[in-house]
Amino acid sequence: MLRRLLASLRTGQGRDHVLTYLGEGLVLLGTLVVYRLAADAGREELDLYVVVRRTVSFAFPFILLGSAVGITRYVAMRRGEQEQRRYLAATLGWVLPLALLTFAAGLLWPEPLAWVVFGSGGQAHLMPPLALMVASVSVYGLGYAYLRGCGRLFAANTAQVLALAGAPWIAFLLFDDLESVCWATGVGWTLVAAACIAPQFGRGLPRGLGRERGDLLRYGMPRVPGDLAFGALLTVPVYAVARTHGLAASGEVGFGATLLNITAALFAPLSLVLLPSSASQLAAGDHAGLSRRIGHLSRMTLLASAALTLAFEVAAGPVLELYLGATAGPYVDMSRIAFLGALPFGLFIGLRSLLDAYYHTPRNGINLSTAFLLLLLGSLFHFVVPTPAVFMAWVMVGALGYLGWATWRDVAHVRAELDRHATAAGGPLTVLVLRRDATAPHGLEAMDAVVREHQVGAGTFSLALRERWRLKRALRTVRPDVLLVPDADGPGLFAVLNSAVPVVVAIGLSGPEKTLGWRKQATAFFAAGILCADEASRERLWWRREDARSIPLGSGAAGHPGAVLACLREVALHQVPGTTAA
Repeated sequence: MLRRLLASLRTGQGRDHVLTYLGEGLVLLGTLVVYRLAADAGREELDLYVVVRRTVSFAFPFILLGSAVGITRYVAMRRGEQEQRRYLAATLGWVLPLALLTFAAGLLWPEPLAWVVFGSGGQAHLMPPLALMVASVSVYGLGYAYLRGCGRLFAANTAQVLALAGAPWIAFLLFDDLESVCWATGVGWTLVAAACIAPQFGRGLPRGLGRERGDLLRYGMPRVPGDLAFGALLTVPVYAVARTHGLAASGEVGFGATLLNITAALFAPLSLVLLPSSASQLAAGDHAGLSRRIGHLSRMTLLASAALTLAFEVAAGPVLELYLGATAGPYVDMSRIAFLGALPFGLFIGLRSLLDAYYHTPRNGINLSTAFLLLLLGSLFHFVVPTPAVFMAWVMVGALGYLGWATWRDVAHVRAELDRHATAAGGPLTVLVLRRDATAPHGLEAMDAVVREHQVGAGTFSLALRERWRLKRALRTVRPDVLLVPDADGPGLFAVLNSAVPVVVAIGLSGPEKTLGWRKQATAFFAAGILCADEASRERLWWRREDARSIPLGSGAAGHPGAVLACLREVALHQVPGTTAA
């Protein structure tokens, strides 16, 4: 065992794991110390601090707009340092303005915001520093994600420890009142964010960032609902109970949610290492190696989360009494119930990055949104039918249970697809052509590809549930590597919104004015690949002109099926343009 551990430390991947686990372990230790310091100040201070930290976790995705995951993914897939910095500069273009607006909102409207967060305006004095915390942690999160994407794990983990453990700990040591603690924490996060980002632009900011901005927004925007749902799963129960049973009861629910969040730090290193490395392995075509790695990590995550849940349920009373001291009593029963969500939550935290790396569509966002819908239904019932505060803890556990199951299901599917790609390496590509009529050309019949077709309704295209179910059934039956849509107008938008398989769309000018309508523009924004009928079509795109290929569909002299197939293979196998799979 020791020999295997030492051997793994000699590899880059092994060192990445050790550095990340060390960093997250220190963050976990620092977080435990911070909440104990809050508990020493009294139960009311602890309840307020729990709500503050839950609000920070819920609010900062509004500023990042999905860019934290996107920048790690795209930077990891690029090798040039200057190209990597362009993605960071592109993201700062919207993160900094939104962060400043958030801080301004906290200064201008403290009482209404306090009513939303705490259930009354009595805590309005906490809103300006809370807004600073949300703004600063968003900018810090961007810098941290960039460092991870670059593979600079020592710098990334050092920043993580200083920000999430050091800054709050120092704030509690320096100040006695919660308002000053929040101000100091926000200032500390701002300083760490500046240390992560400012050195990257010693020679000035790069210009002409349209392509990078489009990449990140196209990848990140569909994930925003999922990011918001992720924060809401552990925060909405706190807000709901605050309005039905008061601050003390909401603090108990919030502390249970906080224990889940602290526990997630044990599984976060898996996710943090898995995203950039999975993206790199996919780009290199190492499907077999990635599949083996996923199998090992899945088993390890399941066993660890199950063992942790069992241990806490048995020893919750003594553990919390040792941790919180005299204030522990009211939190024990609620924490036991909330911690039943640790097993599914651990599975999600540990394995979610694989789904972010593999899918062009926001698979995690879909699962999170569904779990959040279940939570909202439970919250609505809690408001309509008088129920105890513990009911919301059970609702939270149920929503997390669905999330864990859905993550496990999707990871199993990804692993099956990776095994299929590894077995059929170098073999023909399976293409599903989505067409509105029988005459839609593609010219791939004579090429080295397995071509299947799926016809959608003629006339005005409808996004009816029946058409969606038919497409899902076709994807399960054919198991295509890529979906090709020769007509981007109606079927194209339908495909990119409903297909988990990467979608390549063909776009051409239409109508007497030779324009591209809004449907085609929206389809081009979200598609994994774009084929333009000619240069005139490409020039009329509002975005992603650099990504689009001027390759007309069709057969014979009217088309270039070989070039089309090469583009489809590049998209299907997650290759960066200009590279080949290993």
